[in-house]
Amino acid sequence: MSARFPALPSGSSSALNDLDAQIERHHGVNTNFVYKDSNGNPIGPFSILAYTPDLFKPFMDFGEALLHQPGLTSRMRELAILAVTAAYPTPFVAYAHVRIAEKIDPPLTPEQTDAACKGILPPGLQDKEATAYKVSLIMARGVGTLPEEEWKSAESLLGKESVARIAHFVGFYLYACSLMRMGEVGLPDSD
Repeated sequence: MSARFPALPSGSSSALNDLDAQIERHHGVNTNFVYKDSNGNPIGPFSILAYTPDLFKPFMDFGEALLHQPGLTSRMRELAILAVTAAYPTPFVAYAHVRIAEKIDPPLTPEQTDAACKGILPPGLQDKEATAYKVSLIMARGVGTLPEEEWKSAESLLGKESVARIAHFVGFYLYACSLMRMGEVGLPDSD
């Protein structure tokens, strides 16, 4: 919920007219996180995006494009997102993506998601997953360019294309987290 950007009632913004369809397209019909309040109004990033309806669909389209990138596994994708939340704490993103990460196939364990959210390399990762997490965390922390040693490791294990795709994930989620931090978006009332 956001006091700064209160949820607009469904139908009051052109962006919200197809919110359910956009969420279903992106996350499927059985989302395991709450994205509407008890009155059916959007919460999380969707409540803020409703104030800029011209940016809602491009935001969702880019998120959808990221979701289906070749070369990154679901686990690598979720580890990158959780690395962003470790560096740039945003309760709603951590809430939603811990739930997503623990439901993907194969899932991350609660121990792994807990470590990832704290900025600690999760135990039991494959080399590519660990590299994706480390690179994402360094980039999200904004400490300058990726150190040469990390770049060489990432390039060797993942290839330039996958490293570039990870950079897109980190950038997109830093953007999404910035929106929610501006709006002081917390957890849904039910969690």
